Amino acid sequence: MATVSESFEFRVRARVAGMSMWRLALSALFFAAVAVVGGISGSVMILVSGVLFENPWLVAFWGAASASLILSFLTVFLLGKQMKREFAAGYTTSRLGYPNLEQVDESTGLIVRAAGEPLISRQEHRTRVQAFRASLVDL
Repeated sequence: MATVSESFEFRVRARVAGMSMWRLALSALFFAAVAVVGGISGSVMILVSGVLFENPWLVAFWGAASASLILSFLTVFLLGKQMKREFAAGYTTSRLGYPNLEQVDESTGLIVRAAGEPLISRQEHRTRVQAFRASLVDL
Protein backbone atom coordinates (compact mmCIF):
# COMPACT_ATOMS: atom_id res chain seq x y z
CA MET A 1 0.00 0.00 0.00
CA ALA A 2 1.29 3.47 -0.81
CA THR A 3 2.14 5.74 2.07
CA VAL A 4 0.11 8.78 2.95
CA SER A 5 1.97 12.08 2.79
CA GLU A 6 3.40 13.31 6.08
CA SER A 7 1.28 16.50 6.02
CA PHE A 8 -2.02 14.59 5.94
CA GLU A 9 -3.71 14.22 9.30
CA PHE A 10 -6.79 12.15 10.02
CA ARG A 11 -9.85 14.24 10.77
CA VAL A 12 -13.45 13.14 10.57
CA ARG A 13 -16.66 15.09 10.45
CA ALA A 14 -20.33 14.34 10.74
CA ARG A 15 -22.18 13.99 7.46
CA VAL A 16 -25.65 15.23 6.67
CA ALA A 17 -28.38 12.59 6.57
CA GLY A 18 -29.14 10.64 3.43
CA MET A 19 -27.15 9.04 0.63
CA SER A 20 -24.03 10.97 -0.26
CA MET A 21 -23.91 13.21 -3.30
CA TRP A 22 -21.28 10.92 -4.83
CA ARG A 23 -23.39 7.76 -4.49
CA LEU A 24 -26.49 9.53 -5.82
CA ALA A 25 -24.53 10.71 -8.86
CA LEU A 26 -23.31 7.17 -9.54
CA SER A 27 -26.86 5.84 -9.12
CA ALA A 28 -28.27 8.42 -11.54
CA LEU A 29 -25.60 7.52 -14.07
CA PHE A 30 -26.40 3.81 -13.70
CA PHE A 31 -30.16 4.30 -14.15
CA ALA A 32 -29.61 6.57 -17.15
CA ALA A 33 -27.28 4.01 -18.76
CA VAL A 34 -29.83 1.22 -18.22
CA ALA A 35 -32.55 3.39 -19.77
CA VAL A 36 -30.42 4.24 -22.82
CA VAL A 37 -29.27 0.67 -23.37
CA GLY A 38 -32.81 -0.57 -22.80
CA GLY A 39 -34.27 1.95 -25.23
CA ILE A 40 -31.77 1.13 -27.94
CA SER A 41 -32.14 -2.62 -27.43
CA GLY A 42 -35.92 -2.39 -27.40
CA SER A 43 -35.92 -0.35 -30.58
CA VAL A 44 -33.67 -2.87 -32.30
CA MET A 45 -35.94 -5.71 -31.14
CA ILE A 46 -38.96 -3.94 -32.62
CA LEU A 47 -37.18 -3.28 -35.91
CA VAL A 48 -35.97 -6.87 -36.20
CA SER A 49 -39.16 -8.62 -35.12
CA GLY A 50 -41.73 -6.13 -36.37
CA VAL A 51 -43.77 -6.87 -33.23
CA LEU A 52 -44.72 -4.15 -30.78
CA PHE A 53 -47.31 -4.98 -28.12
CA GLU A 54 -47.97 -8.60 -28.99
CA ASN A 55 -44.76 -9.79 -27.32
CA PRO A 56 -45.09 -9.69 -23.49
CA TRP A 57 -41.31 -9.82 -23.06
CA LEU A 58 -40.87 -6.71 -25.16
CA VAL A 59 -43.55 -4.89 -23.17
CA ALA A 60 -41.81 -5.89 -19.93
CA PHE A 61 -38.48 -4.80 -21.37
CA TRP A 62 -39.81 -1.37 -22.32
CA GLY A 63 -41.46 -1.09 -18.90
CA ALA A 64 -38.13 -1.75 -17.18
CA ALA A 65 -36.36 0.81 -19.38
CA SER A 66 -39.08 3.38 -18.68
CA ALA A 67 -38.91 2.70 -14.94
CA SER A 68 -35.15 3.12 -15.08
CA LEU A 69 -35.54 6.48 -16.82
CA ILE A 70 -38.00 7.63 -14.14
CA LEU A 71 -35.61 6.46 -11.40
CA SER A 72 -32.80 8.36 -13.11
CA PHE A 73 -34.78 11.61 -13.01
CA LEU A 74 -35.79 10.99 -9.39
CA THR A 75 -32.17 10.32 -8.43
CA VAL A 76 -31.03 13.53 -10.14
CA PHE A 77 -33.67 15.45 -8.18
CA LEU A 78 -32.45 13.90 -4.91
CA LEU A 79 -28.86 14.60 -5.95
CA GLY A 80 -29.63 18.31 -6.24
CA LYS A 81 -31.16 18.38 -2.77
CA GLN A 82 -28.24 16.45 -1.23
CA MET A 83 -25.73 18.70 -3.00
CA LYS A 84 -27.33 21.76 -1.40
CA ARG A 85 -27.25 20.11 2.05
CA GLU A 86 -23.59 19.09 1.72
CA PHE A 87 -22.54 22.52 0.42
CA ALA A 88 -24.43 24.24 3.26
CA ALA A 89 -22.54 22.02 5.72
CA GLY A 90 -19.25 23.07 4.11
CA TYR A 91 -18.16 19.85 2.44
CA THR A 92 -18.70 17.61 -0.56
CA THR A 93 -18.48 13.88 -1.19
CA SER A 94 -17.95 14.47 -4.92
CA ARG A 95 -14.54 13.48 -6.22
CA LEU A 96 -14.83 15.52 -9.40
CA GLY A 97 -14.68 19.13 -8.31
CA TYR A 98 -15.44 21.79 -5.73
CA PRO A 99 -11.88 22.45 -4.48
CA ASN A 100 -13.22 25.25 -2.26
CA LEU A 101 -14.96 22.65 -0.04
CA GLU A 102 -13.60 19.84 2.12
CA GLN A 103 -13.88 16.45 0.42
CA VAL A 104 -15.27 13.83 2.78
CA ASP A 105 -15.27 10.07 2.27
CA GLU A 106 -18.90 8.95 2.27
CA SER A 107 -18.32 5.71 4.18
CA THR A 108 -15.96 6.82 6.96
CA GLY A 109 -16.54 10.56 7.33
CA LEU A 110 -12.79 11.11 6.85
CA ILE A 111 -11.83 14.49 5.43
CA VAL A 112 -9.67 13.23 2.57
CA ARG A 113 -8.92 16.67 1.11
CA ALA A 114 -8.97 20.00 2.90
CA ALA A 115 -10.75 23.01 1.43
CA GLY A 116 -8.44 24.84 -0.94
CA GLU A 117 -6.18 21.82 -1.44
CA PRO A 118 -5.83 20.65 -5.06
CA LEU A 119 -8.10 17.83 -6.18
CA ILE A 120 -6.74 14.36 -5.43
CA SER A 121 -6.67 11.25 -7.60
CA ARG A 122 -8.84 8.22 -7.02
CA GLN A 123 -5.75 6.31 -5.90
CA GLU A 124 -4.79 9.01 -3.37
CA HIS A 125 -8.36 9.02 -2.05
CA ARG A 126 -8.25 5.25 -1.67
CA THR A 127 -4.80 5.37 -0.01
CA ARG A 128 -5.91 7.94 2.56
CA VAL A 129 -9.08 6.01 3.43
CA GLN A 130 -7.18 2.71 3.74
CA ALA A 131 -4.56 4.35 5.98
CA PHE A 132 -7.35 5.77 8.15
CA ARG A 133 -9.07 2.40 8.44
CA ALA A 134 -5.74 0.76 9.30
CA SER A 135 -5.19 3.32 12.05
CA LEU A 136 -8.57 2.40 13.55
CA VAL A 137 -7.60 -1.29 13.62
CA ASP A 138 -4.34 -0.43 15.40
CA LEU A 139 -6.22 1.18 18.32
